[in-house]
Amino acid sequence: MFYLNLVLLPLVGAFIGWITNLLAVKLLFRPYKPYRFLGRTFQGVLPKRRYDLARSIGQTLEKELLSLDDILRYLREREVPERVVVLLREAVRQAVLERVPGWVPVAVKRPLAEALSDLVGERLPFLVSWLVDSLGETLKEEVSLARLVEEKLNAFPLEDLERIVFEVAAREIRHIELMGAVLGFLIGFIQAGVLFLLRL
Repeated sequence: MFYLNLVLLPLVGAFIGWITNLLAVKLLFRPYKPYRFLGRTFQGVLPKRRYDLARSIGQTLEKELLSLDDILRYLREREVPERVVVLLREAVRQAVLERVPGWVPVAVKRPLAEALSDLVGERLPFLVSWLVDSLGETLKEEVSLARLVEEKLNAFPLEDLERIVFEVAAREIRHIELMGAVLGFLIGFIQAGVLFLLRL
């Protein structure tokens, strides 16, 4: 019986370590709603602190990762204004060809469409750049990426957030559970060793 206990100690320790880490990971999200028990309130860490976390994530995103200035700089550097001009020129050309009455000869429609498209091509680059700059200034004054991210995260259902986290971090979560089992096994093994030495 004594030797059976020596074998069981590491196995029970591994099971306790595994189940403890499994529960710890689950308790990050659960319970979603607060429950009172013995005069104390219990709730998952993320549901309890979701508003603080959403605010912190939004602020970190805006300050450290992606500001409106970064987005506007990206729009300017990636030649977005030029691409917008190309798209608008084609849209003007198609609109003229489709909307000019059918009784107007094609020989007139096409040059008219090309002329208007060229006119748009000449004038729009400045206008698009000005729009990007002026809209950028307006966006910087009126839009906060931090607040947008915070609102989106606060509106996101906790069940979906939990599912996504467990899908994305499945390997890491299994690693945490396995490490709990390994540590529990080692602690049980040390206990068994101590018991064995005390028996001598």
